[in-house]
Amino acid sequence: MKATRIIPFLIVLALLSACTPKPEQLAPYIEQTVQAIPTHTAYPTNTPYATHTAYPTYTKPPTTTPIIKLVTPTYTFTPIYTATATIPPTETPIPSPTPDPLKTNKRPGIYLVNVTIAPGVWLSLGTGNNCYWEITTRTGDIINNHFGMAGGTCYIPPSAFQVTFKENCGDWQFLEEP
Repeated sequence: MKATRIIPFLIVLALLSACTPKPEQLAPYIEQTVQAIPTHTAYPTNTPYATHTAYPTYTKPPTTTPIIKLVTPTYTFTPIYTATATIPPTETPIPSPTPDPLKTNKRPGIYLVNVTIAPGVWLSLGTGNNCYWEITTRTGDIINNHFGMAGGTCYIPPSAFQVTFKENCGDWQFLEEP
């Protein structure tokens, strides 16, 4: 326990002894000081006779006290960067064109031309023999119709208003535009 107290004291003592000037370093300073000090008093004093010193007095230079600064180590943290996995881009599939809803296959029903069904040639996919379909104008006049075997085609003109497909014709598939 005592050894740990003595070591810091020895370090301070070594630092103080390193700061004390050596005699050969003081010689020029002493000579300058001796020459600069007057030998008599320039101002009158309260003594009945003049005071005179045969030898100048020597004033020691001020001693220097070492300033000991305790330096506390500071730590700056360096960020640690980690590698990140980069996923290579995947090929984006070329989007297929969206089918026109007016040209998708139609089931039996009533459709408005250019609203729910496209004008053009349509093919019946049914196999029955009681297939009926009709195309009408806005006033209800029949432009064209068919009653008979399924599996044929139907041409819907752009000027038509409504198309009716009956049950026995099956589904209808768009073939071509007018």
